[in-house]
Amino acid sequence: MKKAIGLLVSLVLLAIIWWQVNVDAILAAVAAANPWWLAAGLATVIPLTMVTAQRLRMLSRAPLSLGAATRLILGASTLNLVLPSKMGDVAKGVVLTGRHGFGTKLAVALVVMERSLDMAALLFWGVLALLWVGFGEPLYLLAALGTAALLTMLVVLLSPGKLASRTIALIGRWAPGKTGTWIAGFADEWQAGTQWLWAEPARALKVVAVSLAIWGGHLAQFWLFAQALSPVPFVDNMAFATLAILAGLLPFTMAGIGTRDAAILFLYREFLSPGQAAVLGVLATLRYLLPALAGLPFMGDYLDRKGKQGA
Repeated sequence: MKKAIGLLVSLVLLAIIWWQVNVDAILAAVAAANPWWLAAGLATVIPLTMVTAQRLRMLSRAPLSLGAATRLILGASTLNLVLPSKMGDVAKGVVLTGRHGFGTKLAVALVVMERSLDMAALLFWGVLALLWVGFGEPLYLLAALGTAALLTMLVVLLSPGKLASRTIALIGRWAPGKTGTWIAGFADEWQAGTQWLWAEPARALKVVAVSLAIWGGHLAQFWLFAQALSPVPFVDNMAFATLAILAGLLPFTMAGIGTRDAAILFLYREFLSPGQAAVLGVLATLRYLLPALAGLPFMGDYLDRKGKQGA
């Protein structure tokens, strides 16, 4: 039912945007788009996926092949189309436990660490870009402050100190019954994971650098799509794309469709016409749709594991 509601909200928002923008203007923007910039943007899907899979291997404290990591990344992309707030990435833990023999807490810790690094890297670039474009623009400065606050929370969560694990353990003590016991145990696993990551500074710095490169690549992909429609300054694009991606994480739509499009229409208004912004919204959705289509053959990994655990 929730999925149907999310799809309905996305379709309604998209219909309103396209009705207000005018379909003829959208079709004209498509016809005028530069195919070489479009091709370059679409081509970045492959290296971004492969580097993300390699980063997953770097984070794993148990053996995981590049092929297996790639299957996990693509399968999660498929689930992200139907699950809110990119919860498909969290579902990777099911496959890690059932197919690859990871302990449940280790699998969850790995997935949460991966997602936390992703979000922290996106927010890092976003803060820098928002500060750049925010001079004289109170709205962007406010967005920079909010983004910096979220980044600070994630840095604390990922740090080797005990503050994050103690907070998790405290939540476990408040939670009832077996849930509280599991959360308390997870706090120990999270502490072990962060300490393992930072035990070798060279490894930790490599993971951080790769995470920053991945999300620098995602923001660059956004820029390539925007350039196909009209010239947009690279740093301004980084700020706008960060906010648009965050808008797409709101949980009441399907895969961010509608909220992300509305954010793009507002944020890029200085550089793109409404028709061009609407097309950029479609291209932004393609960033998620192409890996999702590639992940369809691997859905059995998740469904089989789920079925076995439920038996």
